[in-house]
Amino acid sequence: MNFINYLSFKYKLNRHKPKGSLRDLFLEVFVISFLFMVLTLILFLIIKLFPQYIQDDMNKYILGLYAFVCLISLSSSIKKFYKEYFLSPEREILLVAPIKNSQIILSRFFIVAIEIITINMMFLLPFILANYFANNIPIEIFLITIPQIVASSIFFSVIAHILFALAYIISKGRGLKTIAYSLVTFSSVGVVAIIVYLQNYSSFLLTQNKFVENIFYLLFQYPNYLLLNKIDLLNAGLFTLFVLINALCFIPIAYWMTNYCYNKGLLSISSRDLDRSFYLNKVSNVIHKCIGSHFIKKDLLYLLRSPKLFSVFVSPFLLTSVLEYKNQFASSGSLLTVLINIFTLVITSVILHILMSDDLNHQELLFSAPFDIEELYNKRVNFLHLSSFIISGTYLLTVCILESVRIEVIIYGMGQLLFITYISSRVLLSRTFKRCTKDGRGYMYDGKIIRTIVYYFFVWSVPLMIFFATLQESLVMLLDNGTFSTLGKFGNIAILVVILAMLYKGSKSNIEHKESRS
Repeated sequence: MNFINYLSFKYKLNRHKPKGSLRDLFLEVFVISFLFMVLTLILFLIIKLFPQYIQDDMNKYILGLYAFVCLISLSSSIKKFYKEYFLSPEREILLVAPIKNSQIILSRFFIVAIEIITINMMFLLPFILANYFANNIPIEIFLITIPQIVASSIFFSVIAHILFALAYIISKGRGLKTIAYSLVTFSSVGVVAIIVYLQNYSSFLLTQNKFVENIFYLLFQYPNYLLLNKIDLLNAGLFTLFVLINALCFIPIAYWMTNYCYNKGLLSISSRDLDRSFYLNKVSNVIHKCIGSHFIKKDLLYLLRSPKLFSVFVSPFLLTSVLEYKNQFASSGSLLTVLINIFTLVITSVILHILMSDDLNHQELLFSAPFDIEELYNKRVNFLHLSSFIISGTYLLTVCILESVRIEVIIYGMGQLLFITYISSRVLLSRTFKRCTKDGRGYMYDGKIIRTIVYYFFVWSVPLMIFFATLQESLVMLLDNGTFSTLGKFGNIAILVVILAMLYKGSKSNIEHKESRS
């Protein structure tokens, strides 16, 4: 089996669709392209609402987003590597199949890289394209972003392979997951600490030793062009060439280390050794003693064991440092409300996805086992609301304190956060459960959650963002002037009535189970 045939074999295993589904593939591409354009349009409209002094510094915000995407890429590459090597359906087949190690390693290497390219396309490219249409950056910056995404995706795939190779060498396979994710966490926190304590990410990028800059050209040259906010076509072409060559130079290192571990038994690690944790047994004992509900125990233990938990906790930490880069961001009017809404949606969606992925892994058992679905829903709603509020609140409070936001605005923001996490938890979970139990035969989660998140964003999140932003502007005006106009009073009362109506409707989000499972 050659390299191309193995990639085709991987695609068929992971597709989960019948042969001849080319039409479905084209439909998926069309939907993704449409969502990309819609997201770009929304970002463009939001950017045009910003004051001119913020738009003038938008290249610096892009730099902050680039830092955020780098850490997201790191965590995602680790998760994808883990999935490809230890959770893939062909893992046992590869132990006896006549496939060369080089084909397996290289194919998985590029599968991880493609995953990172997708993430970068979702987070970075729409924002840059929207800024180009808003005339905040030149077209050359947009053009060099595409090879930068490809090069950085290759680089983070390299990092994932190196980290797991080091973890395997250290642990010999015992507790590999814990060690690998600990290495990632420590390195990520180190990056964040540098950004926070230097107070200026650009200075960190611009004061590198020339030797280091040349070695990691693909990391440091793109931020330099962002800070300059200009580049001619000749330099853009040279950048494209050099950044891709630089990325390809790292591949042999990752290949050699992974091949060494592969020959030492990387693929034959048992699931028990792989999942061994150095701290989880003590945590499990505490959870079993302190928590009575079996459903909450299950969700909490799975959340703590999940590799995806890294993205939930560390990604907001990086976002805090990104916001620290520009002192006025959190305190400049309604931008705090925009931050709270988007940040909360991301955190709630990630936690929900983690919890529901456990249901996906055990969907046949949950479909046939007699349990109270309504109790599972109610317990999970409360758990999702509380965990989302604690995680989001911790980091948003840190941002506000670092930015010296006035105490009244902090109280308003935390109240808004409590409201939004409550609404988002109930709406997202109720729609997901209703879809999975609509036939009345039982509960079977199908893994589809994107449509629910998109629905919530447009129907609930955007209106709430507008309403709370308006109320925040009124609050700031009241604090500064001591009063506001009669028209403003009636407008705020009307907005409060609408928000309370949305709260009432959201609180009624529930599931109507047609058949008793007890």
